Amino acid sequence: MMEELDTVSCYGLALGWNLRPKTVLVEGTSDVSFFQLAASLERKATGIDLMGDELAIVAAGVGDRGGTRGVIRELVGLRGIARTTLLPNGKPRYRFIGLFDNDKAGRQAVKFSRDLDASILEHKDVFRLQPEMPISGNLDPKTLQKTFERRNSKYKGLDWELEDLLPQGFLEAFFSEYPGAIARKVSKEGKMHHDFTYDGKARLHRFVKENAVRDDLGAVIEVLKAIRFYMCLPPALGDSD
Repeated sequence: MMEELDTVSCYGLALGWNLRPKTVLVEGTSDVSFFQLAASLERKATGIDLMGDELAIVAAGVGDRGGTRGVIRELVGLRGIARTTLLPNGKPRYRFIGLFDNDKAGRQAVKFSRDLDASILEHKDVFRLQPEMPISGNLDPKTLQKTFERRNSKYKGLDWELEDLLPQGFLEAFFSEYPGAIARKVSKEGKMHHDFTYDGKARLHRFVKENAVRDDLGAVIEVLKAIRFYMCLPPALGDSD
């Protein structure tokens, strides 16, 4: 007999989502593809499964239904629904966090999410992708905030997105084929942020899917490890562990 689905699972399935006990809401489907490809390449290379049955990366929506507004909308909604779905010990079955780019829209989204729900805390319920994502230390939000600020102080003012995690050599290979894909580059302390044209970003994601190997997505893999840490998941184990 099929196990009855809980309220959260039913909501997710209605939207085409396979929610897990720990679920990260991101701004768009291209972000999901990036993370899924990185996890797949890591599994093939090392046997380590960074997602498993515990962790899911879900796009808050497609097109206008996604973006920072979509993440905020679904995060607030899912957190509310999750309060009714508990484990036998009374603890929540699900935990959701939102992951934003560290750009103007992402910084505004963190503030707006707290305006809607004061219980949402940065460095606990919402995170901004930054050049340095700590993977050890104290998970108290205020302490983790100080760690983020200390580790990223030299990059202050630099926008940061998932595409900026690609190695410069890989990006140069892409730009050699599609020189019109880049609108602007900004560097600071050895890190470089790229502003792509709309078509250029789509072309980059196709290029990544067709050409990237595990080392090209090494920094994305490290972000997945950081996410596991923030969500109190144990380090992922390989097939032989």
